[in-house]
Amino acid sequence: MKTVLTAIVASLAACLLALPVAVTAAEPEPGDHPLLDLARELQKKRDPDLRVAPGVPQLRQAEHSLAQAKAPADADCPGAIGASRFADLHIDLALARAGQGDFNGAASAYRSAHACRPRDALILSSLSGTLFDARDYVGARDAIEAALAIDPRAVNANRLAGQIDFIEERWASAIARFRYVASSDPDRQQASYGQLMYWLSQARGGVANPELVERKPGEGWPQPLLLYMQGQYTEAELTEPVLQGDDEDNAQPQSSTDERLCEALFYVGEAYWARGVPVVARDYFAALVNIKVIYFLEHGLALAEIAKLRK
Repeated sequence: MKTVLTAIVASLAACLLALPVAVTAAEPEPGDHPLLDLARELQKKRDPDLRVAPGVPQLRQAEHSLAQAKAPADADCPGAIGASRFADLHIDLALARAGQGDFNGAASAYRSAHACRPRDALILSSLSGTLFDARDYVGARDAIEAALAIDPRAVNANRLAGQIDFIEERWASAIARFRYVASSDPDRQQASYGQLMYWLSQARGGVANPELVERKPGEGWPQPLLLYMQGQYTEAELTEPVLQGDDEDNAQPQSSTDERLCEALFYVGEAYWARGVPVVARDYFAALVNIKVIYFLEHGLALAEIAKLRK
């Protein structure tokens, strides 16, 4: 896999063009940015409390379970009886901490889990994602490279590696990673998110005519976002499927209106940046962060982009 990706990166690097970036933008009028208008309207009614991912363990319970198990020190865990169980308890604690927005604490728990199961690539991927959310991009890259060294074909690990490449504007590598994710993820719906990032990596990297991987698309959300990228949906038309997230007949998990809006604001914001108006993109990212869907990749990506734009 490394050989294939290296070749792809080399060929893409030769054809990418620099994309000019605007530094100013006119103050938007009401109606100019329908998703932004919708986000501002819903923000007035939204509970300001931090949103916790569905199914995340309770923090006190996770702490209590780990204490009751009398887990050994990290250095002693690999050879201990029950090392795998101790790793699971540390993972539960990491999930609970991350659910409260304590990403540094979650990373510490994932490191302990990794000490107990050092050949578990999924733990390393989880550590990378948490370090990314903590904005430790060097640590996130180290962790994901260690995960890929164990399982180079892991789709989620390649997704996270592409995410780091995207933020660091390593466009050729990001394109290669997301092309692999878009074509290899067995879940067609999840593959659509790879398609979105594949498209945006090309657009942000200066490719004149971005393309998608040829495969049968998934159904439902986020297909409207792909149609938007291809010019088949307007931004105003996107608001309808976003609002349908709260319909009673929506059985798609983690696709409520707030969750769909979080994703839509990120991908549409990135599209604005690709078209040379990062100031508008920043407004979209800020509105996304205000929704506080901290368990979505797009939340961490938006924070990273905001930090770059502030510079």
